[in-house]
Amino acid sequence: MDNKLTDDNILAATIRNDSLEAFKLLYNRYSKKLYYFSLRYLEDNADAEEIVQVVFISVWEHRKTLDDTRSVKNYIYKSAVNNIYNYLKKKAIRRKYVEQELQKPEGSVNQTYDQIFYKELEKRIDTIVTSLPTQQQKIFNLSRHEGLSHEEIARKFELSVRTVENQIYRVIKVIKKHMKSEM
Repeated sequence: MDNKLTDDNILAATIRNDSLEAFKLLYNRYSKKLYYFSLRYLEDNADAEEIVQVVFISVWEHRKTLDDTRSVKNYIYKSAVNNIYNYLKKKAIRRKYVEQELQKPEGSVNQTYDQIFYKELEKRIDTIVTSLPTQQQKIFNLSRHEGLSHEEIARKFELSVRTVENQIYRVIKVIKKHMKSEM
């Protein structure tokens, strides 16, 4: 029987019994080889180092299930292959997502942010408008929220069109003043 294999099997049995020393020996034996193996597929030093760390963390976390009748080396490399595969799959998904985002029209990228900003702005304006005299509130709401023309509002309240225009102008002036002070 191969001496290295029995050596690894003894290490596996010892690691299964929580031997940190045996784990260090296994790490020192395979970490560099595993790093270069991973580097061939990932082509990035940091990513290859990450795979090595993930594999050996997994070995330590699952040490109670290590089988000393099977090749530890195969277990380590199989774990590395699985982690490399998962890493490359996630990287491809991320790349595809970024490509899709870059192809979207510029306005749609920040749509969620714009919606949140718009709702906040709407709340602030409503707060400002509710602090105004009742007549100004009604005129402004009919103009901006219900879309009535100045003539329609004037007829509804029996006012001149010029008065309606002045009231809307004053409300907008107050809103601008409050918004500038908040900024």
